[in-house]
Amino acid sequence: MKTQVNTAQQIIEISLTLMIERGYNAFSYANITDRLEIRKASIHYHFPNKSDLGRAVVVYYRALVQQSLNQIEQASDDPRRQLAMYIEQVHKQLKEDNFFCLCTLFAAELPTLPENVRDEVQGYFRDQVTWFSALLTDGRTKGIFTFGGDPEIEAQSVVAAMQGAMIAARTYQDPERFRAIALQVSSDLQK
Repeated sequence: MKTQVNTAQQIIEISLTLMIERGYNAFSYANITDRLEIRKASIHYHFPNKSDLGRAVVVYYRALVQQSLNQIEQASDDPRRQLAMYIEQVHKQLKEDNFFCLCTLFAAELPTLPENVRDEVQGYFRDQVTWFSALLTDGRTKGIFTFGGDPEIEAQSVVAAMQGAMIAARTYQDPERFRAIALQVSSDLQK
C-alpha cells in the first residue's frame, strides 16, 4: 500500500511541475509517463481521469501554500513583517525555482476547467483573500496599515496585485518585477 501512496504522490508532484510549465489544457498523462517512466495505466489506476488528477494537484498545492502561510504567521506576529516575509518568499521562489502560482495560471483557463478543478482554484483564491484580510485587519488594528473600507475588499485588491505581479515577472522573465510591485503594494498600505 505504501508504494501505491508514494506513486500517487509522485504523480501529483510531477503533475504540479508540469501543470505550472504548461497549464491544465496543454498537460497530458503522456507528459507524466515521460518524467516518471511509468505507463499511462498506472496513472489511471490512481487518477481515473485528468480532472481527478487536476483536482488532486490543486488540493496538494493549496495545502502547500497554506502550510507556508502558517509558517509566516508562526515566525512573526507583526503584520508588516508577515507581509514582507510573504513577498520575499514568493520572490525567492520566482528567482530560484522558476516558480509560478498554479492557481493564477489556472484562473486564466477557468472557463475550460472541469468543475471539480475550478472549485478548488476558486477555493485557493478564497483562502488567499481570507489570509490577507486577517493580516490587513490586524495591521490596521495595530496602526501599521492604513486603508479605507472593508478589509476583505482591500485583501482582494492585494491578492490581485500579487498575482498580477507574478504574471509581470513571468512575462518579462524578471523576478525583480514581482518584488518591486509587491513592495509598492506594501508601501501603499503603510501610508
